[in-house]
Amino acid sequence: MGRCLYGRFVFALSFVCSTFACSPRSVAGSTDAPSTASSNDLEAASTLDLTGLQSQFSKVADSVSTSVVAISASCTPMDSDDVLRVDSLNPQKLDHLLSKTTRTVGTGFFIDADGFILTNEHVICEAEQLWITTDDKKVYPAIVIGTDPRADLAILKIPASHCSVVHFAKPAALRRGTWTIAIGNPYGLAAEGELSMSVGVVSATGRSLAKLSNKEGRLYSNLIQTTAEINPGNSGGPLFNLKGEVIGINTAVILPQKQTNGIGFAIPICDDVLTEVARLKQGGEIVYGYLGVSVSDPTARDRSNAGLAKICGAHVDMIEAKSPADGTKLKVDDVIVALNGTDVADSDALIRMIGQAPVDVPAKLAVCRNGKRVDIDITPRRRPLPQVAVTSWNQRMRWRGITISSLPQNWQSKTAQPAGLFVVGVEDTDVAKKLNLKQGSIITTVAGKVVRSIADLQQIINSSPPDTLKIETTDGATIATAR
Repeated sequence: MGRCLYGRFVFALSFVCSTFACSPRSVAGSTDAPSTASSNDLEAASTLDLTGLQSQFSKVADSVSTSVVAISASCTPMDSDDVLRVDSLNPQKLDHLLSKTTRTVGTGFFIDADGFILTNEHVICEAEQLWITTDDKKVYPAIVIGTDPRADLAILKIPASHCSVVHFAKPAALRRGTWTIAIGNPYGLAAEGELSMSVGVVSATGRSLAKLSNKEGRLYSNLIQTTAEINPGNSGGPLFNLKGEVIGINTAVILPQKQTNGIGFAIPICDDVLTEVARLKQGGEIVYGYLGVSVSDPTARDRSNAGLAKICGAHVDMIEAKSPADGTKLKVDDVIVALNGTDVADSDALIRMIGQAPVDVPAKLAVCRNGKRVDIDITPRRRPLPQVAVTSWNQRMRWRGITISSLPQNWQSKTAQPAGLFVVGVEDTDVAKKLNLKQGSIITTVAGKVVRSIADLQQIINSSPPDTLKIETTDGATIATAR
């Protein structure tokens, strides 16, 4: 998915294939600790130091690779039960299946021992079906638990337990020169296991990709820039420090020329990201605040006109018609310096602050205008997003020619709330008739086991012999109506 930016090529790091076969301790030499030495005091590392560093890279790779997975996605559905069963899959069979369709590849990593995987939303947003391959060459079917398109995050689930999980670094300010290690699935080369590793350093922090953000309808700001080589297919993979802790999620790359190595960017691990990941894992919905203003960092003249001495704030470039900001006292050329009493460092900071603000709750902006500070009342609304986020209420799964989802959130029952899954659509009428299913039916049990979620169904299909997958249903139209 290439995107041109300033004459360069910018990629979200998933990779689309055509139909062809397609915590160890830190060692000396790490720049994690601040250094006050001048350039004249710097000395070349000894051979012993370099040998230790090489050994540390190998230790990190050995210890964390079991936590990283290659993601393969089919853009067309497959109805065979075999594609949903671990004992019927291996890398070669998966490659044969995907050779018949357009596939997307990416990377993810385990955040929970019960098979929950974190990745980028753009890796899976167009997928009909998903599989992951672990470093030891095992293949599992995967389902989507929750997504946040704006933050470009997604949680997947596989029918497995006792998975090896990553450890997140404590959120802290990164420094240029800190070692970075990327492990992932560039160009789908790790789709048969043995995840690829590359090494580099933090080149810069706080990077923003404004044009890519606008084109994708996402927010790519406050990113880590790294020299660790990452490529399309690395999307959603972890960026580690020298201790084997995750410091970021590899997300985008700029290619100055198509034939050269790119400049990689990662979403940094911070408290806000960890909180959001925990919510997505529960199938929760992430809602963003929205004002309807375009902002930029104020120039020296902007600050002078506003009467602002220090470098801070966000300059109002434009106000959208019929937006929450339209009709308020906010004006173009105002410099917003605070939101609800919290100072605004720059335009990126304001965008993040507005996104985190409660919707439909009055807020107060402080702006500088013509040398005066003015307070403005404003109420953020829910941000409209071009992509639909996946939550526990709209998770879907295709199985045997039917599309199944959780019961709708606004479901109203004439009796007790039924347990089960909702038949959203019927693609294969012959199979549906054989299974006594129709649109609106509620699947209550499969193989004699009660199903309450898509994850339940995934586990039952994987663990039960195919000939025992008897389906019991209730005609939803006779017991309930969906408004």
